[in-house]
Amino acid sequence: MRFENLEKKEIRNCFNNLNDYLNLKDRKYVKYIDLKCAVIRLISYSAEFIPLSEKQLTYVLKDDMPYYDATLVVWKEEDMENLAKKICDKFNPRTNMRLRIESLIFKENDIFDIAVKDDDFSFNKPVIDIQNTRGFFIGNDYQTNTYYYGVRNLEPEEFIKEGHIFVQFFNNILKTKTTNLVHGAVVGFDDNGILFCARGQRGKSTLAVLSMIKGFDYVSDDYLILSKENNELYSYPIYSIITLSPRMYNELYDYLSSSRFVSNNARKDKYVFNISNFHDKFKVKYPIKLCIFPEITSNKNPSIYPCKKGRAIAQLIHSTLMQTADLSDTKTVKKLIDMVYDFEFYKFDLCCDIEKNTKFLKEFMNEFKNKKEIQKCENSERFYIDITFDLANIIDSTTGAIYSMNKFATCVYENLVAGVKKEKIIQELQYIPNIEKNINYLIDSLKQRGILADIVETDKNPSINKSFIEESKSVLSIHQYFNKECIELVKENKENRNELCIK
Repeated sequence: MRFENLEKKEIRNCFNNLNDYLNLKDRKYVKYIDLKCAVIRLISYSAEFIPLSEKQLTYVLKDDMPYYDATLVVWKEEDMENLAKKICDKFNPRTNMRLRIESLIFKENDIFDIAVKDDDFSFNKPVIDIQNTRGFFIGNDYQTNTYYYGVRNLEPEEFIKEGHIFVQFFNNILKTKTTNLVHGAVVGFDDNGILFCARGQRGKSTLAVLSMIKGFDYVSDDYLILSKENNELYSYPIYSIITLSPRMYNELYDYLSSSRFVSNNARKDKYVFNISNFHDKFKVKYPIKLCIFPEITSNKNPSIYPCKKGRAIAQLIHSTLMQTADLSDTKTVKKLIDMVYDFEFYKFDLCCDIEKNTKFLKEFMNEFKNKKEIQKCENSERFYIDITFDLANIIDSTTGAIYSMNKFATCVYENLVAGVKKEKIIQELQYIPNIEKNINYLIDSLKQRGILADIVETDKNPSINKSFIEESKSVLSIHQYFNKECIELVKENKENRNELCIK
């Protein structure tokens, strides 16, 4: 259930009641998270949060600080329903007729999944989010810069699957005109920082970790802080953990033997390690000098060469905003583009020999640091396009809008870009009801937004992966994330599931 219209006074009362509720508990500890760009006071009412925090935030967690910019309050909450009732009468079905009616109509137990919106905080993220079914309470009191996190299950194996601890709160606190949390990695050589721009499963983590082991300076993998100061871009570390696939862990076993195992991520497809034994490699306020886009290839040897920046920027931005639930935040899109746009961009084709990759990177950086002049790589393209895992994500650098397609729509889009005539595509897919109308809608929608401009048609035959159609249930899907809203450009119609709706 979503309450859209709570007044400011009612939201303030929710936080006041929450504080009254928490003040009846015993504080277990107060620590400080020193992120340099911001200091966060961490108050815990649960002893079980202590090892979770200390294992992930070893480098930045301090016993005392002379000041703090924000407060994060955490506790174990076993009764989300009772908590909801305590902080607001409107969350109690005994006093709220709307809740009582919905409980009778839907006969569901999750009516206490409550989200309260405040547009001054975010158009798409709730200021109060009570997820009774999943066991989470999230409160964002942006007016006092105080954030709340109640969790039902604090077992490490379950908790780690939610990702890096407190990352959503760090994102809210660190988001300023010149600073942002980023999903990426940074290593460096002789004060020349490399920002790896890549989403997950592209070889980024293995490359960053092995580079650190082999003598590179290290800032972070997965999440870090970027801050633009006097036209220079600096990076700051957050976490003392790394995540590796089981196969990569086996490859790096000898190097990581003194690192401490924290957990798997409950799916057992990643291992999490605390690398505080490498803290001497960690660097703070490390200057970024270039961007590298790594990608795993079947090549026998690695190679690095200049590349267009569009796809790399698209992966950096889309993966960041996906992780932080900010896809519709056009201001952040434009800010991140501005942060990295003027750097040189290089493609790094990784080979299967991870030792070769790191050695080659060091040789490249030795040459890079001796360059007398850095060539700015101009990029006149308006749209930054990335197609990975058969899914297209397109960023409009002018407006900050992001367009995401499902596999079926991506397949049709790739055929159109390759010059395949729409008539041939329609003929290939004629067994799908209303396909001609749907593809015409798709093309019109893309052309209206400038995405399918100046396409040269050829006599190529279409290449359609039928499994994408089956997986997508014959639905062409495109979402537009723009101006803090998500618009479903293509949506399923009850009478005709292939219907395309353009707004």
